[in-house]
Amino acid sequence: MHGQCAEMECIMSGKIDDLLKEALIPSKKPDAQLNQEILRKAMEGNNMRKPFLKTVPVMVAAAVAVLTAGSLTAYGAWKYLTTEQVAEEASGKKLADAFKEKGSVNINESQEYGDYKITLMGTVSGDKIGDYFIEDEDNGEIYTDRTYSVISIEKKDGSPMPDTSDDDYENKFLVSPFIKGEDPAFLNIYYMDGGCSSFVKDGVEYRLADHDNIEAFANRGVYLGVLGDVFYDREAYNFNKGTGEITRNEKYKGINALFELPLDKSRADEEKAEKLLKKWKSGDKENNGEESTDNETNSDNADEWDWKRVKKECTIIKDSVRTYPSAGYNEIISYSPETKWKGISSEGEISFSAEWYFDKGEYGTKLISSVGDGKNTIYTVAKRARNGEITISQYHN
Repeated sequence: MHGQCAEMECIMSGKIDDLLKEALIPSKKPDAQLNQEILRKAMEGNNMRKPFLKTVPVMVAAAVAVLTAGSLTAYGAWKYLTTEQVAEEASGKKLADAFKEKGSVNINESQEYGDYKITLMGTVSGDKIGDYFIEDEDNGEIYTDRTYSVISIEKKDGSPMPDTSDDDYENKFLVSPFIKGEDPAFLNIYYMDGGCSSFVKDGVEYRLADHDNIEAFANRGVYLGVLGDVFYDREAYNFNKGTGEITRNEKYKGINALFELPLDKSRADEEKAEKLLKKWKSGDKENNGEESTDNETNSDNADEWDWKRVKKECTIIKDSVRTYPSAGYNEIISYSPETKWKGISSEGEISFSAEWYFDKGEYGTKLISSVGDGKNTIYTVAKRARNGEITISQYHN
């Protein structure tokens, strides 16, 4: 028995020696990329030697701690998932593999505002690298050329973020790219056929944001903003019309993290960039993610309304938005917004189940009910995401 223990100890010692040899190669700078490599290799060792699962993390973390006291070390990474783990959990293995390729960028830059620490972990762009794609509800076009970004959000005091299944969970963050030279109030993720998946693991909330591929703008400059609201707030950032620069409003009371994306300039394409701008600016301005003013309708016949018309002509009611993470296809949701507008009341409970309005493999947004006469009406819509998340909100005309 003693001989077996000695042999196991020898194997472990050799494993750590190998890791240290790789980690301490002079040509490798101890940065976030190296941390990811060390973490990945150690996890591969875990998969190969399951009996050592409990001891390897501690030993490897202790060994890695000698690398540097500067930026984020691999020791800190043990608390967190890697970008590919987040991608696999939120999307699938195909996107996870894309985050392992050379074209992906590990960033691991953190900013702290209010009670939160927000980290841009990494990003990757490409055509057909994801596990599913966005379909335009109006023309049926499939968007496959995408940019994906992984963000983590945690409490500064170390207390856990509420799980998506908890009653106190709120979908209260917006992750959006901005383009240098373009006012973010009028060009954000709401225009870019974007979406976001989220989940909580070990008290840390992870978000996978995806939208049209923005590598074409690499020469111009691209930012990624994280706000503490699902809607864009024009007070959060300053836009300099002369230089095109976008900066944080230091006087802003809420969360307004802002990162610069280190995109590969060799992938810049001005012709493609102009085409994307034309596409984004010519589409329906779906309230550009912020609360807007009333719009007049063309008809007072409530029967003629559908989601396409609601998003074009109506204004979202901010306090009406409710998110139900990972709702089952047959699950019945009780939606109680208590909305009042121009004498119209939508108080009471609205029951909803995805199977009532969507086929099993169908995703998108649909109008599910309305209260009013068509001229003054509150419309209730439901959005079903591929990760099972249901978002119900109301609009008025």
